[in-house]
Amino acid sequence: MDNFVLHHHKLIEQLLLEAGLISASQIQLAKQEEKSHGMELSEIFVVRGWVKQVTVDFFAQRWSAMLAERSRKPLPYYFKESGLLEISQINEILKIQKKSVEKMRFHRIAVDQGYLQQTTVDFFLAHMFNVYDPKTTVSIPPHELVRSYAKGEKDFSNTDLRSASLKGVSLIGVTLNGSNLRQANLIKANLNRSSLIRVNLNQANLTQAILTETNFSRSFLKQANLESAHLEQANFSSAVLESANLQSAYLAKADFSGADLRGAKLSLNYPYEVYYDRSTVFDSDFTPTLAGWKIKQH
Repeated sequence: MDNFVLHHHKLIEQLLLEAGLISASQIQLAKQEEKSHGMELSEIFVVRGWVKQVTVDFFAQRWSAMLAERSRKPLPYYFKESGLLEISQINEILKIQKKSVEKMRFHRIAVDQGYLQQTTVDFFLAHMFNVYDPKTTVSIPPHELVRSYAKGEKDFSNTDLRSASLKGVSLIGVTLNGSNLRQANLIKANLNRSSLIRVNLNQANLTQAILTETNFSRSFLKQANLESAHLEQANFSSAVLESANLQSAYLAKADFSGADLRGAKLSLNYPYEVYYDRSTVFDSDFTPTLAGWKIKQH
């Protein structure tokens, strides 16, 4: 089976939730109505006016096929096809973009104008283009970050640490949500119990890093090197790990629900529990159950 086909099995409500188009409470309410009205969840979403029918149809009928396409169209195309932007709104954004003195990206203007949520933009950038686009990051030299940590500071959210050398540092329990650590050197670093939600770790080197109970939810780890890293109980839910190296990594009770593991280097056998769910994406030649992985019970 082609590995892209697995995307099709992700429930529509899960896709809409990840894209920021509906909330968890709306799903719960729809499930209650589903029992009494005999309607599908997606029908309830449309009837209640939470999403358009064209948006539901886009994710139900076209999403997996578009992910499988080798070439990508411009981002506005997908917003138009999914019913998230009207032609008039696209033209208005392009007009603002043309008049702007500083160079502004299309999706930034769409968010600023209130046409789209940042979560929705992030979802399309991640899945269609495997791109992390930080909204706002503050550049801090690595030595200053370590000094601030030594003084008791632990919140370093939205920090730009691209290509930073943090080899062997101990930053236990820090918050780096929304930060950019692309190509950072984190060899043997200790980030136990840290929060790295929606962080760019593409091509980062985390070889032998200690990352127990670290939260990588919705982060980007394309081509990241996690070889021999200690990742017990790490959370990789909805993370992009395409072509990441996870060989010899200790993954006991790590959670890969909804993660993209296409091209990732994985061991053939795990003598402990590693969790995934029906929306986790693997290469077609990797069978998680045969490797000892367990379906997570939500």
